[in-house]
Amino acid sequence: MASYYDAEAQLLGGGSKESYSYEFAERTVRQGFVRKVFGILGLQLLVTAAVTAGFMFSAPLRTYVYTAQWPFWLAFGLSISIMVALSCSESLRRNHPYNMITLAAFTLCEAFLVGTVSAAYNTQLVLLAVGMTTVVVLGCAAFAMQSRVDLTLSSGALVSVGLAFMSALVLNLFIRANWLSVALCGLGVALFSLYLVFDLQLLMGGHKYSLSPDEYVFAALNLYLDVINIFLYILDLLSRLNRD
Repeated sequence: MASYYDAEAQLLGGGSKESYSYEFAERTVRQGFVRKVFGILGLQLLVTAAVTAGFMFSAPLRTYVYTAQWPFWLAFGLSISIMVALSCSESLRRNHPYNMITLAAFTLCEAFLVGTVSAAYNTQLVLLAVGMTTVVVLGCAAFAMQSRVDLTLSSGALVSVGLAFMSALVLNLFIRANWLSVALCGLGVALFSLYLVFDLQLLMGGHKYSLSPDEYVFAALNLYLDVINIFLYILDLLSRLNRD
């Protein structure tokens, strides 16, 4: 029996029963980690969709938000603060249940912001942006799973491109050229699509670098931000193209 197991392990690329068992256990843990992160991400997106729908289809709520802007800026400030705290504090990210409570607070703030922004656009445009975002996200997921390109090796380049993109956004505040705004929206979609592939590869493992299974909150946070930013840039791009 033992010799049969050893022969099978050799065929599967392992050298011993112990190494095969370790690889199987590691793969099982990674699969559980991926399911957990996608479950959290799904809940985040459902909450965001529900809040956004409330803003879009409730005229009194929409009117209040645009007459009293302090809730928007409060949510914006809290969102940035929580994001920085989760990114910088490993203990906060890993200490249950405080990590989930913090992530829930961040999600509610982001949902409020997305709902407020989406309410300013035509309903059909928002639905079209949702559909296009879904296609982009599924395409990125397929690429991350099938491609041999390892983006986890390119974190430095992605950070540099992100900083250059932020500089261009600041420059556009002064230039205010519509053609530049359209170009930046397209670049924003492309950039956050790359970030999404990068974060998916970190999540799934099998590449040079990967996330620890303890970082499920951090993984969900990154994926959620990628998807939301892709949606917002697509929405802005569609609006500008429709305006022209």
